[in-house]
Amino acid sequence: MDILSKGESDMKYTLNCDIMDGLVFIDESYLSELNDELLYAMDILLDSSGTSELIFDFPNENWDTVRQRETEQVREFCGQGKMIIWLLEDVVKECEISKSNEITDPCKWLHLPTGKLLAVTASELIQCVSYPELEMEKVFELSLEAGWYAIQNEGVDKIMYCKKQPANSFFSNIQEIC
Repeated sequence: MDILSKGESDMKYTLNCDIMDGLVFIDESYLSELNDELLYAMDILLDSSGTSELIFDFPNENWDTVRQRETEQVREFCGQGKMIIWLLEDVVKECEISKSNEITDPCKWLHLPTGKLLAVTASELIQCVSYPELEMEKVFELSLEAGWYAIQNEGVDKIMYCKKQPANSFFSNIQEIC
């Protein structure tokens, strides 16, 4: 795990995601809000094609319909700026996160009330929140000034962040990356 502190601006890290996985950005303070229903919704969100055992929980239903309906709670959680999820399939790559002076293009928004950004794979987050006795393997941690951050990305290879106030109050913080 890499740790970047307030004085630094660029960091390289290795991202290793399994099949039906993703990269999650979240302030550590929001982990306590991830209940069983949200974690179940995240599991369904990760299964974009309906190939996991979760399909058996919804017999005779179209998976796209199920997925849209059953992930509403996690989409709302992300839409409040509490979490960003990049949906990924079997990825191992070198990535970089860097501070930017200004981000103007369409971006995601993340609220960091404590300034403690946690980057973790979605599968690891689900497992470790479900079983608190497990130690979470973090992709990296970042200590920043508390507040709102604009997050812009080129895939997951290059992610940039900039502290600034959002223009609206609901965000699109889930992205599928092929």
